Amino acid sequence: MSSWKDEELGAIVFIGSAKTGSSMDALAAVGRLGYTAILMTDRKAFSRRQLEGVQLIYMKSLEENSIRKQIVQLLQSGHDIKAIISFIDPYVSMAAKLSNEFCGSGISSEALQLMEDKMMARIALRNNEATCEFEISSPGKRSTIMYPFILKDPVSNGSKDVYYIEDEEGYEIAVKKLTNRLLGKQLLAEEFIEGTQYVIEVVVVETIPIIAAVVQQEITKEYTFIVTAYDVVLQMDEEDYRNLWKTVTAILQDIGLHHGACHLEMRLSQDGWKLVELNPRISGGAMNRMIEEAFGINLVQETIKLYLGDEPDLIRRKQQSVHTSYITINSTGYLLDIDGIEEAALCPGVVDVHVKPSIGATMMPPLSMGHRYGYVMAVGESSEVARERAEHAVRLIKFYIEPF
Repeated sequence: MSSWKDEELGAIVFIGSAKTGSSMDALAAVGRLGYTAILMTDRKAFSRRQLEGVQLIYMKSLEENSIRKQIVQLLQSGHDIKAIISFIDPYVSMAAKLSNEFCGSGISSEALQLMEDKMMARIALRNNEATCEFEISSPGKRSTIMYPFILKDPVSNGSKDVYYIEDEEGYEIAVKKLTNRLLGKQLLAEEFIEGTQYVIEVVVVETIPIIAAVVQQEITKEYTFIVTAYDVVLQMDEEDYRNLWKTVTAILQDIGLHHGACHLEMRLSQDGWKLVELNPRISGGAMNRMIEEAFGINLVQETIKLYLGDEPDLIRRKQQSVHTSYITINSTGYLLDIDGIEEAALCPGVVDVHVKPSIGATMMPPLSMGHRYGYVMAVGESSEVARERAEHAVRLIKFYIEPF
């Protein structure tokens, strides 16, 4: 392997990564751009073979002071660091702040930090037309928001600690679960908005927001809110899209995001577009791959270019329907075996099959997005065809589970 000083374009430091999905796609994108990736991680699960071409730095914790010291050491040893990035909660704003400090990136780190706290984001947007009714709550305090409403941990992610409250009994159960885990913390109660939900992937370049993709979500709420399928939207009603752009622009102006990337989860209600969540990064999981299959845009690669001070290229080079179906189960136990992965991958139109758990893993119904056990992504000449192909392939994958 060549020395770091031989790397002509320098290195990009990543703070944290998942083992699959958008953050791993970003590590691969660095090589294509001609840079070297350095990953700071506190996860021993990563193997050097899995991350070939990436320099791994294991750390006991990813606290800012420790990371800052490590960056200084890298600079002192001759590394030419061009950007510091994270696609993982809760390190996004910290990475942006460090990248501004050490690399002159110019990312709106304070706005990204605001997005990491759902309570502070709601307060910042309290006068925005897209904001639903909300209330800062605490155990023992009755919410004044009408049922049904949403109760959540203000710093939750991946649908963890988010509950749909239909009545007083449900409220009591949710509060008990949340306060057992979040001692002394405040809770966020939000009005439940009826309507179709979408992910809006946005890149803001020098105050101008560019909508890279709109992706419709299918949500189940048997246990908690879990997204079980995605459809990339190729064409939206012109008036709905115009109103969406205006709403997104107003939200990002109020939050102060002048240069950076984020995604919004929004519902199209009878009263227009309403904000469900605001997150300071691209969606995880298969989102980057879906956008690339639909439009030919590698969104994590273009976000990296933004951090580097280059202009991101968000021009659509193709347009095809993409549907992704996620796998969840309704039982609890140990995973004994999996069948059908190869058959699913060979189905017409299937472009990606991912199954997460290994044999012996503990399996359970979905309490968060982390309990989705894989997905099938398919393309087609229409949304209906792509969906049919993905759902057919998903049915071929069988999990054999031994109950506890």
